[in-house]
Amino acid sequence: MLRLALVLTLLVLAGQPAVADSKADEARIRTLIGAWLAAVAAKDAGATAEFYAADGMIMPPGSPAAQGHEAVAAVWNGFYQLKDFQLVFTPTSITIAEAGDVAYDIGTYDLSFTGDAGKVTDHGKYVVVWKKVDGDWKAAADIFNSDGAM
Repeated sequence: MLRLALVLTLLVLAGQPAVADSKADEARIRTLIGAWLAAVAAKDAGATAEFYAADGMIMPPGSPAAQGHEAVAAVWNGFYQLKDFQLVFTPTSITIAEAGDVAYDIGTYDLSFTGDAGKVTDHGKYVVVWKKVDGDWKAAADIFNSDGAM
């Protein structure tokens, strides 16, 4: 009887989804954000695009969404062409789904560059939706907008 109960318990547990290690997942996403910031500082559009899933999207304000590594890299390359471009973003919260396959981070950014009329600075907020791809986190959707007036 005990053997039957053990077998039944194992069968029930086998059908349960694995419980995610949310602390480890959050730490991994924070590490990826640090590497992403390094790619931004280096103005490397190809490296920056690699933080996105193959079907990942960036949705900058005032522009159409760009999907896929090539399109995402083109958007980032456009940013990097701005004179004196600098960007820093900081997550204020990272939430991991219970199943451990999806997460999102909400944060703020500071952006500056030199335009035709002089120095431009902007402060705003962003949301990145992350998904696990082949065991690691990739950005599925990246959207941001300014706190300033339109």
